[in-house]
Amino acid sequence: MSERCHRCRRPVAACYCREIKPINPGVKFIFLMHPKEAYHQRTGTGRLASLSLTGSEIIVGIDFSENARVNELIGGRGEGAGLYPVLLYPGEDARYTDDPDFREAIAERTLLVFVVDATWFFARKMITLSANLRALPKLSFRNGYRSQFGFKRQPAPECLSTIESAHYLIDELRKAGIARPEADPAPLMDVFLRMVDYQLARERDRNMAEALEQYPDLFK
Repeated sequence: MSERCHRCRRPVAACYCREIKPINPGVKFIFLMHPKEAYHQRTGTGRLASLSLTGSEIIVGIDFSENARVNELIGGRGEGAGLYPVLLYPGEDARYTDDPDFREAIAERTLLVFVVDATWFFARKMITLSANLRALPKLSFRNGYRSQFGFKRQPAPECLSTIESAHYLIDELRKAGIARPEADPAPLMDVFLRMVDYQLARERDRNMAEALEQYPDLFK
């Protein structure tokens, strides 16, 4: 087994910690991570996003109904005081960052965004099981973004990785006057594309090695 970075939990050869630039968007992000993403996913864009965003947290689980930390933040107790919690998830009842009533609802509170970090299949299951998440206002994107996950097939073109979702949301929140205007989310996309390039290079190397093994005479 290859040695792993204790911080990003990626193989040391593919560690991006030196390229992660901290961003303080003035918005609190909580990444609700499915166990498969936490322990078995080789890309881990949710972890990269959390390492980049000041004050963000990762909470691993499937059903968060009885999760003490989640309920503290949602219920406005302890560190949850002064926060306005929302769930980043599409839907007909979802709000958008530029809706005037959304800005008014936040008022003087700090926006708290719960981001489900899982495949779409597991994300739906997590929300179905978690009554406390289902009760939250939904927040979605105004624009039709497209994923740049070059080596991983998404269920639909508009499905984004977790780190891309954080990037585009912060950009929209800045324009809406909710996130800090100086909080440039570009480093999120930079480290994401660095990871994509690395994985594509690894895939090309594997394909070449397989071709050499199967057809050695073609490469003489």
